Amino acid sequence: MSAVTAASSEKLAATDEKDLSTAQSPTQAHARLPRPDGDAGGTPRPQAAPREGPRTPDHNDSAEAARLGASTRGRSEQSYGAADRLHRRSEFLYLQRIGARYQTAHFVVYAGQFASGDRKRMGVTVSRRIGNAVVRNRVKRRIRECYRLELRTMLPEGTSMVVIARPGAGALPYSSLRIELAAAVRSLVARIRNVAP
Repeated sequence: MSAVTAASSEKLAATDEKDLSTAQSPTQAHARLPRPDGDAGGTPRPQAAPREGPRTPDHNDSAEAARLGASTRGRSEQSYGAADRLHRRSEFLYLQRIGARYQTAHFVVYAGQFASGDRKRMGVTVSRRIGNAVVRNRVKRRIRECYRLELRTMLPEGTSMVVIARPGAGALPYSSLRIELAAAVRSLVARIRNVAP
C-alpha cells in the first residue's frame, strides 16, 4: 500500500510540474516587492487643484483677517512676541505680590511696575478649570489679541500685567472679553497713577 501511495505522489508531482507555466504575466511579476518611488503602478489619480489663498474662518471678519495677514508680513509696534511676555513663574508671583489687583466676573488682573525695564509685558494664566485644551488656547489667544490691539496702549511705560482667567471665561465672546479687560485695565491704571510718587 505504501508503494501505491508513493507512486501516486510521484505521478501527481509530475502532473503538477507539467501544468505550471514558466512565463508569468507582467502584472504578477514581483507582486510582493515594493515599486520604485517614480513608478505609479496603476491609473494615476487626479490631483486636487491648489488653493488660491488662505481661507478665513466664519467667525473672523475681513478686517481681522487683514490685520492678521499684515502682522505676519512684518513686525510692527503692535506685534506681540516673546519679549512682550512674562515667562518665569517668579515674575508672575512677584507681580501678584506687589501689583494692584482688579477682579471682574471672568478675570483677575494684576498690574505693576518692575524695578528694572521700561517694556510693557503681559502674562496669561488659564487653568484646566476653564475647559479643555482647545478652550484654554482660544481664551489665551483672545486675551493676547486684546492686549496687542488695545490694552498695551492704555498701560504706562514699564507696567506689566498678569491676567488670570476664571470659570466662565471660555464661553465669553470676544467683544465681552475685550470690554471686561479694558474696564479692569482702566481701573488698575488709575490706581497705579495714584500710588506713584
